[in-house]
Amino acid sequence: MALSLAVLSLAAAVDGQMVLRHTSALTALGPHPFGSPRTRAAAEYVAAQMRDVGLGEVRLQEFQAVGRQGANVIGVLRASGPEFLVIATHHDTAPDSPGAHEASSGPGLLIELGRVFARDASRPRSLVFVSFDGGHPGADRGAGASAYLATLGSQTKDLVAAVSFGGFGRKDGVPVVQTHGHARKGSGGSYAIAPAWLARAALEGASGAEGPLVIGDPGLFSWLYQPAVRTFRLAPSGGEDAVFAEAGLATLHVDDSPIKAPYSWRDQPTDTPEKLDIDALARGGQSVMGALRAIVQAPRGPVPEPAWFSAFGRVFGPGVLMGLAALSLVPVLAAAFRSRGVALAARAAQAALFAVLVWRHPVPALAVLLLPNLASAVGSVAVSVLALSAAAALGTTGFIGWRRDIVTGTWLEGWEIAVVALALAASLVPSRPAFAKARPGSSAPRGKGLPRASRRRPRGR
Repeated sequence: MALSLAVLSLAAAVDGQMVLRHTSALTALGPHPFGSPRTRAAAEYVAAQMRDVGLGEVRLQEFQAVGRQGANVIGVLRASGPEFLVIATHHDTAPDSPGAHEASSGPGLLIELGRVFARDASRPRSLVFVSFDGGHPGADRGAGASAYLATLGSQTKDLVAAVSFGGFGRKDGVPVVQTHGHARKGSGGSYAIAPAWLARAALEGASGAEGPLVIGDPGLFSWLYQPAVRTFRLAPSGGEDAVFAEAGLATLHVDDSPIKAPYSWRDQPTDTPEKLDIDALARGGQSVMGALRAIVQAPRGPVPEPAWFSAFGRVFGPGVLMGLAALSLVPVLAAAFRSRGVALAARAAQAALFAVLVWRHPVPALAVLLLPNLASAVGSVAVSVLALSAAAALGTTGFIGWRRDIVTGTWLEGWEIAVVALALAASLVPSRPAFAKARPGSSAPRGKGLPRASRRRPRGR
């Protein structure tokens, strides 16, 4: 009995050695960019391995883009209902790189996940495993993903979510959920980001599988990453997650290369399997597997749901954010009640401008103005200046990203940036502390408030 449980446990776990084996087989082809004969060989390898691990309906989906021929690889595990989940990566590389980290470990993990899920028939939604061609950022903006979506037609409404993943296997890598904003087609400039229900399910599922995920980056940078991706437009990645998000579908992306620490050998000839670590491949696989198990069971939520924040392993939705925003206004309003003149006008403007911004962009508004709001309780200029540190950190992050060609603009409109600047300026106007007590004898100016007779000097004798 114990032996059979051990065998079942092993079958339900991602095998890093198997992922590395598939990675090595794909990198042995050499560089295989979109449209090359070698990428066709990569697609055929992935298809053969999908059949071997037990996926059904495995096929190559042919397409053409920018004068090049491509082939997506699709395998399916059916469920009884119409809803389905897309699990995606890509198998094409940069022109000069064998692509071990992303374009090979991704399909290798996809095959291994297919093996794990094929042994579990209890699923409420179908799982569609797709290895896209034309998915490398240097290709034609997610050509394979675009071709796949174009064939879905009316089935698109049954696509619950798309979970894509990039490279795994860095020895020091930590699996992270990337939640970049993507411009939604026909939305008038608004952005799409992984919805709260999808991020919550991914984090909870990965934690339960002992492969915890974090949003954006491990450590304190995650707290800055989340408002940053809702403030700044990042350079288009061309990945499959961007294609699904721009089409108005729920999507998230997982890899082990956070923005502040990218993979050192990305797109280089030296990106070979020797750089990867088996334990890191298994760790990343467990994270994705746990996330998928939870997502396939999770109730379907709304797609446009950007107002959420992750902290301490949990995802807090718009209710918590708005509640926090309301509480942060208490010291501002209290300071306004005790102020007069310019200070009163500044506190009123600070509260009104914050309310406008938090309605439009809750996460950036709280990141920039929460500390200045709380500093209003002190009434000190020095403390108010110190409270600008979060805004300064966010602005510095955007500037560094712009200098590195990562940031291309902001999601905030010009008038919204002006609102931020005015609210920060208003927060610097000093006011009387809301909790201050009048000192004895200070309630009236010196020499006033006493009976006239008592202010007369006694006449000398």
